[in-house]
Amino acid sequence: LEEFRDHPAGDVRSAARAETITAVLRGESVLAVMPTGAGKSLCYQLASAMLPGTTLVISPLIALMKDQLDGLPPGMEQRATTLNSTLDGTELEARLDGVAARRFGLVYAAPERLRQRPFLHALKRAGVSLLVVDEVHCVSLWGHDFRPDYRFIARAWQELGHPPILGMTATATPRVQDDVQAALGSMRLVTTGTHRPNLHLEARRFANEAEKREALAFLCRQHQGSGIVYATSREK
Repeated sequence: LEEFRDHPAGDVRSAARAETITAVLRGESVLAVMPTGAGKSLCYQLASAMLPGTTLVISPLIALMKDQLDGLPPGMEQRATTLNSTLDGTELEARLDGVAARRFGLVYAAPERLRQRPFLHALKRAGVSLLVVDEVHCVSLWGHDFRPDYRFIARAWQELGHPPILGMTATATPRVQDDVQAALGSMRLVTTGTHRPNLHLEARRFANEAEKREALAFLCRQHQGSGIVYATSREK
């Protein structure tokens, strides 16, 4: 933490990470709004290494859980696991036993898993010191209809003994921030701001498809390396 605080002045991201970790270790709930690549994962990784119980990470996608596991620092991956629908019954039961026995300091799961009583029982036996909600904007954007289990997190949090909550996202407008806190409770807001100097947003109007394709080809020729072009249909 001292290393973060002593970082050269102006490094807002380092200061935000230090504030987030310090607050979590004090037992505060935090809503961290930081851009992709700012080190949000480090906040809960370091906290989990210093807290006595289990750190539960709620993540929306299996692929994202895998990326997070693969990116763990050396030594931490042995004390981390994920519980998802790709596991057969035997492996799932073995991992649940491992969670209950406190063999894992980091446990990754989807919000739907919180409705399963064996999972909650294993977590209660282990003791959850920190509840992390990755991509926490999903609580607001998906929780109302698409994935209502995001709204179940608060009930599970109560069953787990009200551990501190660390909500993390790169995209949360003030309205989304308010909605998240309405669902999960009051949280200390730590943000690096929304300005992204590396991003440019522009809208152009074209008379027809041929003009649009010509402009697209010209734009692609101006940039070296790879890129992504989104279209409105597969045919286009």
